[in-house]
Amino acid sequence: MKKIGVVICLLMFVLAARAEAEQLENLLGLETDFDTKQIMFVVASSGCTSKGDFRVEVKDEVLTVYRLQREACKRMPFRERIVFTLDELGLSPHKPFALGNRILVNENLMQM
Repeated sequence: MKKIGVVICLLMFVLAARAEAEQLENLLGLETDFDTKQIMFVVASSGCTSKGDFRVEVKDEVLTVYRLQREACKRMPFRERIVFTLDELGLSPHKPFALGNRILVNENLMQM
C-alpha cells in the first residue's frame, strides 16, 4: 500500500512539472495552404526551436499551440516557421477552425 502512495506522489510530481514547463505559445503569424494541406506557424526562436518543441491541440474546433519548454539558445530572436499537415492535426481543409493563441507582431516581445 505504501508503494502505491509513492507511485501516485511521483506521478503527480511529473504531471505538475510538465504543466509548469508547457506554455501557451504567442504566435507571430499563421499561414494555411489548401494545395499542400499544411499550416505554418510563425514563432520566435533564438536558434534552436524545432517542430518537436511544440504540442498542438484541437478541441471543439479550436486549434491551440503549446511550447513544451523554454528555448535555451542565446541568439537574437528571429522568426521561425513550423509546419504541420492538416492530417497531423486532425483538421479538414473544408471546415473552419478557431485559434486559441495570441498573435504578436514584434518577436522582441516574446518570452522564450
